[in-house]
Order: sequence, then structure tokens, then C-alpha cells
Amino acid sequence: MPEEKWAPYWGGIDNPSGLYHDFLLTLTEALGLELTYRGYDDFEKLFAAIENHDVDVTLGFASSQSRNQRFNFSAPLISLKKIIWLADETLQYKDPASWTWVCVRGGEDCEALEKFGVSKFVTSNKLNVVAQMLRHNMADATITTLMEVNQYILDPRHSKGRIFLQHDMGKAEIGLMMAKDRPQIKQIFNSVIAEHKLPLANIKLSNLYVLNEMAHWQLLQNQQKNATIRYTITEQSYPLSYVDDKTGEVRGYVHDLLRLLERKTLFEFEYVPANGRNIEEMLEQGLVDVLPGRNVYSIDHDKQLITESYAAIEYGLIKAKNSNSKRVLAVLDRTDTLHQQIRDIQQHEPVVVYSNAADMLVDFNKGKITHLLLDREIIEDYLYSPTTSQFDSLPKPDYMDFEIPLVMSVRQDSALLLNMLSRMLAITDHDEIAALRESHSKLFVNYGYSKNVVNSYVIWALLLVTVFVLVGITILWMLSGRLKRTQKINQLSQSEISWLSTLLDSMPSIIFITDEDEKIVFTNSAYHGHVKSCEKHIDASTKKRCDFITDVMATETNEVLHYPQCDCWLSGHYFHIRHQAIIHPELGSNHRMTIIDDITTEKQFEADLQLSNEKAMQAIEARSHFLAVVSHELRTPIAAMMGLMELLQFNLKNQQDAELLKNAIHSAQRLKRQVNEILDFSKIEARQLQIDIRRHNVYQELCPSLRSFETAAKVKGLEFILDWHPSKIHQVDFDAMRVNQVLANLLSNALKFTKTGQITVTIVHSTESMTITVADTGCGMTPQHLTTVFEPFVQADKGISRRFGGTGLGMSITKNLIELMDGNIDIHSDYGVGTSVICTIPTQYHTQRIVLANDALANNTLEAKWLSVWQEKEALPLNAKPPIENVYPDKLFELWVANSHDEVKAAKTINDTYGVVLVADDDVINQMLLHKQLTRLGVNAHIVSNGQEALDYLQQHTEYVSLVLTDCHMPIMNGFELTEIIRSKPDSFGQLSVIGCTAEDSRMVTEKAQACGMNEVLYKPYTLDELRRTLIQYLSVGNSNAQNRDVAHNEKSNINWLLTGSEQENMEMALVVVDSFKKEILALKSGTKDDKSIIHRIKGSSALLNMEELTALAKAFETTEVENDKSALKQRIIFELNAIIDNVTQWLETRQ
Repeated sequence: MPEEKWAPYWGGIDNPSGLYHDFLLTLTEALGLELTYRGYDDFEKLFAAIENHDVDVTLGFASSQSRNQRFNFSAPLISLKKIIWLADETLQYKDPASWTWVCVRGGEDCEALEKFGVSKFVTSNKLNVVAQMLRHNMADATITTLMEVNQYILDPRHSKGRIFLQHDMGKAEIGLMMAKDRPQIKQIFNSVIAEHKLPLANIKLSNLYVLNEMAHWQLLQNQQKNATIRYTITEQSYPLSYVDDKTGEVRGYVHDLLRLLERKTLFEFEYVPANGRNIEEMLEQGLVDVLPGRNVYSIDHDKQLITESYAAIEYGLIKAKNSNSKRVLAVLDRTDTLHQQIRDIQQHEPVVVYSNAADMLVDFNKGKITHLLLDREIIEDYLYSPTTSQFDSLPKPDYMDFEIPLVMSVRQDSALLLNMLSRMLAITDHDEIAALRESHSKLFVNYGYSKNVVNSYVIWALLLVTVFVLVGITILWMLSGRLKRTQKINQLSQSEISWLSTLLDSMPSIIFITDEDEKIVFTNSAYHGHVKSCEKHIDASTKKRCDFITDVMATETNEVLHYPQCDCWLSGHYFHIRHQAIIHPELGSNHRMTIIDDITTEKQFEADLQLSNEKAMQAIEARSHFLAVVSHELRTPIAAMMGLMELLQFNLKNQQDAELLKNAIHSAQRLKRQVNEILDFSKIEARQLQIDIRRHNVYQELCPSLRSFETAAKVKGLEFILDWHPSKIHQVDFDAMRVNQVLANLLSNALKFTKTGQITVTIVHSTESMTITVADTGCGMTPQHLTTVFEPFVQADKGISRRFGGTGLGMSITKNLIELMDGNIDIHSDYGVGTSVICTIPTQYHTQRIVLANDALANNTLEAKWLSVWQEKEALPLNAKPPIENVYPDKLFELWVANSHDEVKAAKTINDTYGVVLVADDDVINQMLLHKQLTRLGVNAHIVSNGQEALDYLQQHTEYVSLVLTDCHMPIMNGFELTEIIRSKPDSFGQLSVIGCTAEDSRMVTEKAQACGMNEVLYKPYTLDELRRTLIQYLSVGNSNAQNRDVAHNEKSNINWLLTGSEQENMEMALVVVDSFKKEILALKSGTKDDKSIIHRIKGSSALLNMEELTALAKAFETTEVENDKSALKQRIIFELNAIIDNVTQWLETRQ
């Protein structure tokens, strides 16, 4: 559809509505289709979209000869009469060949003009531009429809155009337009159109169509026996009808309304002055056909028919300012029709009734009456009179609160005329009538000098002319010139001044216009209400001058003025200033319009927002600090307690003591979990918890957790079933720690709430996600419990916390963790039956072929399924029965997969270490714990109390220290500062490994550790095994058998060059090669187009180390000239580099 609005047919692409939208909605609903719009700003673009099948149909275009050749059209939905609209009604008396036509480019109207032989026409791509060209006389005529005239072209106050029907322009049959090669769409829509018989739903369109049919006009003429519709109105009925004091012409908004109806329809109205006659008798005698401005209460309904009310007379109450006499109320009843209203007032107070407004105002000025109830229009006329303003406007009491509806009346035998008048009023908006009414409100605007001043000058000049002839002639000439300019200005259309003034007064902005001398010549009501009142306030109270306008004039356009110097409401406010140069339409003089907007509220909101943001950042920082402190203060004693108890269990011989210690360790672990839950929840609320996505073997990460819970289930007497659907997916990107945390929370709940029965864990992998389902036969939950299951600190009932313990945070943390991983969680539960929790977590898997050992055999049917998936062919089990115990894929992987040593690293022990582990911790208990733990692991340790002591020891014993294990938070010098110093002195300390140790588990610790250069961070509380696995990665292991490795394996892995020197030299060479080749890979992948020099450098290195395959690839790259071959060789070189890095890394790991 077109992007622009075609009211009332089409509301535009941003606001789909109107007649066309209703038709399309009805059709698509009948077909069960979804309606979607696409907007186009040009007809040709829209036509091309239909032909290219980008859109299926469009509506709003009539069929024509050229369009029928390109498109198919459905049966018509709407028929619109085509008419000619003239920009000026005087053009109807001129030769149509002299008219300048305008039409919408690409529309059928342009084709019609060419068909009629019109050569003098212009085009535009939008209908509203055509309307503007007609309004501003840039074109004379156009072919259009009645609704387009009413919506776009006709202006109720200013347009002089009218409809011209001397030529029959036919009708526009509007149907659906679609591509020529899609006849099946046409058949479908035609059948729906025929079935539904879609009606014209717009009453306004129907009224316009009837009013502009020539047959209806001729029928009305025959019935009325006149060529025009004659009307009259009571004389001096301001503002309905009155005689202009200046021109002597009869004016009023009733006359303007009938002229507007003439332009909208074919009807013509003729005014017949009453000249003192009774207007009702004129109607009965047939001297007039309609009375257009009647008080509905004054009509004899037995003799006259009336239309609906189109306006109303409002009454207002005023009071004389300086009257001290007793209250005397007067009511103006010019038509002697307010009998009931006057009786209602008389029940509350006496009232004097006047039928003549002039007499009433005279008595009011003389003080005979003190209060007046009269038409608001007369009050406004009296209010703006330059000679009187001695009254106040008062609120009306309820018994005076009434208004008089205005209608049009005709004779009883004029039903057809009444019908036509009602249709005319139906197509006229209240806004149009209001605009006509406002054009007759009294408003005085001063331009230059007043006539009284000019006349006084002229009189004095005439008196003195006999004495001062030359001076008198000069003065007369000057005053004459000024008078002519003033008269020329005053000849401007009073209606245009009123319209402009009303428009500017309705704006909340302060607006004023200055001339070339920067003198203010026009202001709006906001200026008077704010700036003038402020100037008066300052003059009266402080005797100081308000320089606000002066400062505004000095401010550049689109700048903000902060005005603090004033003593009234302007003080402290912010104003947005805009200046616009304008030219006087008659004199051509330069003026400037200034618009002032008070933006104090916006500025205050901006300041409040900034303050709120600062407070929020401070709160976040305080919260982060709180989490760090609480984490450290809670986890430090827990870590010491668990570490000491773990060491103590090795020394206990008494079974009873061992059992007590086992229970104590269990309680400490429970405390650790609850503290972790609280801290995790706090980090989630603070949005500090981050997901660490890495590549893992999913079997090795999840199976240990599952086995531990199977053991716990068996201890409790429950059956634990693992249903892991066989899949060849094993290398997966996911956060192993958080997934295990989710799994642990779900299984802990299942164990906690299940007394008898079973717990079933189902794991299903797809290429995009991993689904974990934990189902139990526990107590279950009610629908009410399910609504609060994810709320923090909430458990199903109050007894659960007492019976089972827990913080009530587990499920809340689980849900948040899954959402952080972009997954979802669902719970299904039946009270007394059990609960099932389904978690789906997005994952990305890596395709890696699984190489099975030659002797891989399956013992049972389930193992056979795994083996079939991994070897991609059917495997037969040794035993056709299902397994007795759960099958864990990590064990199968270790047993069957030949290359599992790349992924499964056997547990290492720390033996034959050399050197010392330097421990820095300020807590005495932690020092003792670490000393005992390291001793237990067979590692020599030296303990210091802070970073400075550690640095001093390092500087004296650098050659003996193999690793630094430092607490992150210590006095004098903390662990981060110590690491920074070590990394800043590579010549002194080399690549010494530094492991941080902290009880603060937060994002900030990780960022600080990475920034200062720590190799790893060990988070308290940790187990002895976790400490061992961390240390073993960094402590060197002496092994005299290192050089006796399998030479065949070395040759296969291209690492024979590692056997040329001593063990220490070979290890140093291996590290250099790995680091160098990693940098070369990054350089090749960066796309710097320096591949030639990089590969040349690789060729030299590989040749020195006898890497034959890599050397051959590098030489081939240098000799080939084909770009595709070079690209392929480059990828093979990167693959070979990665293979060498993997082999060397494996060789290094066997030496550690």
C-alpha cells in the first residue's frame, strides 16, 4: 500500500485504518489469512513490487487501459464519482483550455487528461502536494473525488474553489489490483467478494455522493420551484449575522457556513434580508425556504421541521467592577424564548429581562443593573471594546448553567430539503464550524499609529498652516505617508489575522514578532500571561527593570537560556530559544519571530535522572564491596575449618571419633553450600554473576556429579536411574560449573523430598541444546506451591525448612542460572505423586570423530547402543540382557576410545618435586592449614605473612622458588600487587607461576587476577584434591626416564628434535616452539596480507628442526602462483602447526 495517508480510505502505512483497511480485513478474515502491509513512497515502486510478487494485492487503484495490460483487477469494491475541482470558482466562466491542470503522477487521472487532449498540466507524486498546489493557485483544476476534496483540498475559511460538473468525468471502479500472472488470486477474491457483498460502511462518503449527484439537485429545484435555496435570519444576531460597522456588509458565521456547504455540494443559497419582518412569517409565506440560525426552543414543531443541532449559544455571567449598590440581575432574551430558563432563575432571585442588547448595556454602564447574564459572544465583543472594561467575569451558579442549541428549520412540506440539509451538516465537522465562529470574534491588533492620533496631528497642522506654511506642508506630507502605510496594513484580511492570532494564542510557547528596529509588533497570549505579568510584578515590588526579553534577543537560536536574575517566576527557569526570520507579506519588510519554550521541567528531570544514576552506581559499588567482604569473612573460616577437618581424618584411629568427624565435615559442607547459595543469589541480584562458556567433554564433567548422587540415593534406599540417550556428541561448549550446580540443586531437592521410590535423570543431546530432566516419586507440590517455587527464600510450606533445612534459594538460583545461559526450565508436579523438572540449555557442539579401540566390546544392550552410535555401525552385545547398574558414558569413553588420552588425564601425584612453594597469607590458621596440606602432598613450603615479606624472600631465593601461592587480600602488600611486581621484573623472576587464593568469589577478583598476571585463582573453601590438581599443573617434576620415551611415537609426532639435548634444554625448546607457532597461527589468521613473509619464516624454522611435512608445505606455497592453491596450502600449514603444537604440548605434559 502507499506509505502516505489517503483519508478516509487509507490511514497510511504507520496507521492502517480507513475504508480500504476495513475491506482488506474483511476479505482476509473470510479467507483465514493474516493481513500484512508493506509501504511504498512511489506508485511505480508499488507496481513493480506487485509484478515481482513481493506483495500479493493492493487496493485504491482504478482499472485503466494501460493498467489492464500489466495487472488483473478483482470485482469492484467501491464506486466513486469523478468530478472536476476548480481552485477558484471564477474559473468556471473561462475556457477550460486555459486552465492549468494537476494530477498524481502514475494515477489514472493523468491518463484521463491525456485522453481528453489536455496538454497544459503538471504532476506530483503525492496527493497532499496536489492539494497544496490548488490551495496556493499553483494550478487551476484537477480530476478528483468528493472525499479527496473534503479531506485534502477544501479549507472552510479560505478556499474560493468549487465543484464543476459541466463535464461527466464518469466513475472510478476501485477493486483489488494484482499481478497479471496470478489469475488464481483473482478468482479466490472474486468469490469472496460475491459471497460477502461488502457494503459501503462510511456514512460520510455516502452523504457526499448523494449531495453531489445532479439528479438530487434537480429534484430539489423542481420541488422548491426555485434555482436557489433562500434563507433569512434575525438581524443583528452577533455572531450569527450582523452588519459590519466598517464596510456595511452583512457578515456572520451562519453566512460563512452556508457558503462552505455551497462549495462542498451542488446547492446554492441566497440570502433574503428580513428588513424588520417576522422571519417565521417569511418562511410560512414561502418568501424563504430555510431559517438557518434558530433557537430550538423558539420553534413551533407543528409548523416546522428541524435538523440536528450544529452549534449552541452559550451564556456567561458578568458583574460591574465599581458597583456598590444592591445586586440587580438582568437576562438578555432577544427572541423571547427563554421563558422556562427565566422562571428557573426567578425561583432563586429577581431578574430583569431585556430583548435589546444595546439597551441592556446602557443601563449596565449607568449602574441600574449590577449583574448581566447574556451571550458569551456579546461578552467577548464588549470585553475587547477599547472604551469599556469595567466588569468581571463570574462563574455561573447551577440554576444559570444552560445553553441554547442552534438548528435549521424548514416548512412541514419541505422534507426533501430537510433531508439534504441534514446530509450537508453530516459532512461538516464541528472543528470547521468552530473555525468559522472564531473568525468573527473581536480582536484588536495595533499596527503603527492610531487614526485618532493621526487626525489630531492633521487638525493641528491645518490650524498652524497660515503661520508655518513650509513646516505645515512638511508635517502634512509626513503624516499623510504614515497614514497611507497604516491604511494599507489595516487592509489585511481580518479573518486571516484572527485565524493567525487564535493559532498562536493556543500555543503554550511564548511568541513575539519584532520589526527591523527590534520593536515588538505582535505578541501572543502566553507572552502577556507570563512576561508582561512578570514585568508588572518587578516594577511594582522592586522598581527594577526586567531584562528578560533583552537577554532572549541576545541569545542565539536553538540555545538554552538560564535566567536567574529576575525576581518573579522567570527566576531560575530554563528556556529554549528559537529565532525565525520572516518577511511581511505586503510591505516586504524583514521581521523576526521568536519562540520561547520553558524547558525547566525537562532540565529538572535530566538532573534528577543523572542524580539517580549516580546513586545507583554508588549502590552497586557498595553492594559489590559488601559481597566481597561478606564472601571473604564467611568463606575464610569455613575453608580453614574444612581443611583442618580433612587433614584430621587421616590421623583418627578410633571409629567413633572418625564418625563424629565425618558428621562435622558433612555439616561444614552443608554450611558451605548455603553460604554459596546466598552469595550466588546476591551476585545474581547485583547482576555480577557471569557465565564462563568453555569447551568440555560433557561425559567427564557431568558423570562424577551423577555418580555421587547415585551413592547418596542408595544410602537412603532409593533407586537411582540414569537414562542418558546415546549420542556421539561429546565435545560441547558450556559452563560446566554452573550446569553441575543446576544438576546438584535439582538432585538435592529430589533426594530431600523423596522418602521411597526412585529418582530418574534423563539427559538428551541435540545439535543445539542439552535437555536434563530430573523426576522423582517424592511428596510433589500443589498448584499453589508451584506459583512460588522460583521465589527466593520461599519453600512449599513452613514445615519444610524445619524438617529438611535449606535456605529456599536453590530453585531461584537454578532458574536464574538457566536464564543466564539463555535456557528455560519447566516444572510438572502432582501432590503426593512426584515432581519432574525439565531444563533445556543451549549448547554448541564440536564435530570430532571418535576413534575406537580395536578391542571395544559391549557387555549389555545399553552399552551396545553407545558403541553403535560411536562407531556408526550396529554393535552386538556379549549379553542380550539390559544392564543391572547404570551405564556412565565417561567410563565407556575411557575404556573404548583410543585417543581418550587427549581428553582424559589420569590423576597425577606430586612426586619428585624440586624447589619451594612460597606461601603468603596473613591468617595464622590458614598458614597452618596450608603448611599441613602441602606437607601432606609432599611439597616443600615457606610461609610468610604478607606480600612484602614474600617479595623480600623471592629476591634472596629466586632460584629455589618454584611457585608462589598468595592470598589476594593481605595488609602491607596484597596478592594482586605482589603479582604485578613479579610480572614487571621478568629478568629477575622469569615466568614464575603465581596462584591466587581468596574467599571472595566474584567477577571483580577474576578481572583483577587477569589484569595483574596471575596464572590461576583458587577459591576457598577448597578440598585437598582440588589443591593438588591445581598445583600439579605448575610444579616441575624431575623424571630420569624422560629421555627414554618411545622413539617411534616421537617420529610419528614429528618431535625427534626434542631428543637432541638435555631434558631441561629440550623442555625450554618445546616451550619456545609452542609459543612461536601459536603467534604464527594468529598472524596467518589476522588477514594482514603478509602471508608470504610469515610462511617464509616458518619454512626456515621447520627446516632447522627437521619438520619435513611443514617444510614441504611452506615451499609449495612459495612456488605456486594460483591464488586458490595458495589459500588451500595456507589452511594446511595452519593445520600442521596446530598438530605440532598438540604433540609438543602432550610431550610436555608427560614430563610434569
